[in-house]
Amino acid sequence: MNLKKGDQVVIISGQDKGKTAKIVAVLKNNKVLLDGEGIKFAKHHEKPSNSNPDGGIVDKAIPIDASNVMLVVGKDKQRTRVGYKTITQQSKKKNSPAVSKKVRYSVKTQEVLD
Repeated sequence: MNLKKGDQVVIISGQDKGKTAKIVAVLKNNKVLLDGEGIKFAKHHEKPSNSNPDGGIVDKAIPIDASNVMLVVGKDKQRTRVGYKTITQQSKKKNSPAVSKKVRYSVKTQEVLD
């Protein structure tokens, strides 16, 4: 999956289309949990616990499929696809080999994200 926790994304399909949000968690089944203004929540019944002694009905974020969101980068908030490339850096120590690192980058702006 190309998305990570903390990335800024825009929803590209569904009821919340066009809204921007931040990724709170990335789930194993190719879904993401978002946190943002006006993002859809579901009503969830909870039993009383230490964290919520009264219990009751609570709003819970709905996971969205990762294919329905797109990464937003840059000052002008462009949506972009994510690519991977290998960057090779020469080590500062004498007689040590070059270090290669796999990084994410924006396909549209060629800007390194990690």
